[in-house]
Amino acid sequence: MLVIVKAKCKKCGNESPADQFKLHYAMRLMVCPTCFSGKTDQLKQKQEAIKNVQNKPPGWDAEDIYLEKFHNMKQKDKPQFEKIHGTKQMKCTCHKCKFEFKYDPFVKRPRNCPYCNEDVPRMNTYNLL
Repeated sequence: MLVIVKAKCKKCGNESPADQFKLHYAMRLMVCPTCFSGKTDQLKQKQEAIKNVQNKPPGWDAEDIYLEKFHNMKQKDKPQFEKIHGTKQMKCTCHKCKFEFKYDPFVKRPRNCPYCNEDVPRMNTYNLL
């Protein structure tokens, strides 16, 4: 007689046969097959999208959604530099991973984000003199 042992997934809370669990590299957990394939995250994203659409004011349409996405893209492209008082360095916030690090605009170092290796956007230095 074969006994199937079921275990509860720590990610989604569903029960699955214990022999089908796999170690997910990013979550660092043993997860069920649906979480391992990414279906659980896709379902959560769809539910959040539906919830966000429901929270919009009356008269919100597809054009407003497009404009909101375009605005978010523009905000992402905008370099995020702040002057550190008393030094020549700037505090830079990476637009990809939001990591904050010191940036020297005259030497242009570091050239990449130390955390995610994303290129640091170019910056005019004539207004810093």
